[in-house]
Amino acid sequence: MSFTTLVFLFLFLPVALILYRYMPKGKNLVLVLLSFLFYAWDNPAYLLLLILSVCWNDLSAKWMNQQEGKKRRNTLIGSIIVDLMILGFFKYTNFLIDILNVFPFHLQHLPIHLPIGLSFFTFSAISYLVDVYKKKTPVQNNWLSLALYIGFFGKVNMGPIVQYADMADQLENHPQTKELFYQGIMLFLKGMFKKVLIADRLAILFGAMASDTTLLGTWLYAISYTLQLYFDFSGYSDMAIGLGRMFGFTFSPNFDHPYIATSAQDFWRRWHISLSRWFRDYLYIPLGGNRAHYIRNIFIVWFATGLWHGANWTFIFWGLYYGCFLLLEKYWLKERLQKLPNWVSHVYALVVIIVGWVFFFSPDILTAFHTVGRMFGLGIGGICSTQTLFYVKTYLVVLVAAILFSMPISQYAWRADFVLFKKHAQTVATAVYVFFFFVSISFIVSSTYQSFLYFAF
Repeated sequence: MSFTTLVFLFLFLPVALILYRYMPKGKNLVLVLLSFLFYAWDNPAYLLLLILSVCWNDLSAKWMNQQEGKKRRNTLIGSIIVDLMILGFFKYTNFLIDILNVFPFHLQHLPIHLPIGLSFFTFSAISYLVDVYKKKTPVQNNWLSLALYIGFFGKVNMGPIVQYADMADQLENHPQTKELFYQGIMLFLKGMFKKVLIADRLAILFGAMASDTTLLGTWLYAISYTLQLYFDFSGYSDMAIGLGRMFGFTFSPNFDHPYIATSAQDFWRRWHISLSRWFRDYLYIPLGGNRAHYIRNIFIVWFATGLWHGANWTFIFWGLYYGCFLLLEKYWLKERLQKLPNWVSHVYALVVIIVGWVFFFSPDILTAFHTVGRMFGLGIGGICSTQTLFYVKTYLVVLVAAILFSMPISQYAWRADFVLFKKHAQTVATAVYVFFFFVSISFIVSSTYQSFLYFAF
């Protein structure tokens, strides 16, 4: 079930809010059952995998909590290995078969489909194990609370990957206040507008430009995906965080206007913040961080980051690509970028980001290099075409809106709203959101369904 389907918007969510609001006791039980229903909606068989994950990590943490020293550490490692083996079986088995088939093995692909959200709830489970191991938080003795942390329907499919220590205190006490509820609705609607009104429109443009080999057309192809991915995933994150607030949870933002970055390092402070933080805390720092083997640690982390995104050499290349740029900036570029005008650093960062997304979305590395080559004038079919100009004209409003709203423009608009309307600013803002809600619903009803891009990861 997706957040932007009519079933979720007009059936699941209203019923969930009513049950949670008027259930005198057992609110966590209600949320867990609703989360299980949400996850099982499209494929009930995968619900078993989610429940097994909760049970395995619950037992592992309790067993580990009874041990000390080397036994405690070995239990942690063994538990994480089981989690990663399950993830690896579903996500990387056929990729491994492809690698083996480079040699004369002639193995056939297995009929395996990646369960939606497996990567996300597996990382949440590992966060729980490590936080208990490090004694950052006590072991969770309530199975329902752990199931709510790992499987809450607001974040189970695509995150954000909330670390257990950040959510532990909220699991038992997450009152549904009017202020949080209003913030949640506004944030949910904001994410919905990003997804339906911008990302889904850009998805059509991206598909249309795939066959365009002109210079301008290739750049439009890459830029449309760059903007689509941001509004798709940041839109989902806003909706997920908004849902959390509706039910009394406070999750940290997952995006901070990443396309205003002035370096690759700055970009990764702003993009998919929860994932970057997870790799920092649970892989980079345990490897030694900045203290020892820095270059090795960077390449391990970015290899893992690329591989986490998918079973394809393009994702691995994309991860190592960022690892190289981060090292380049640390040892050579950083001081030079700081001396340049801000707009030059911004252009540099945008080129790095857009080229990186080409490797991310391409089916193979060779295709990616061909696309990047055309972006810089190699093998192009001309500078521009009538088709390119047609799509630029047709999607100009969406492109301009996407560029503007990828910047912190909404903050200035909110301030202007208060200056212009003063006491009635909140009412005016609510009316605007209601208007765009109905516009979004009309698009959902009339358009072909577009799934969230990160469902694939």
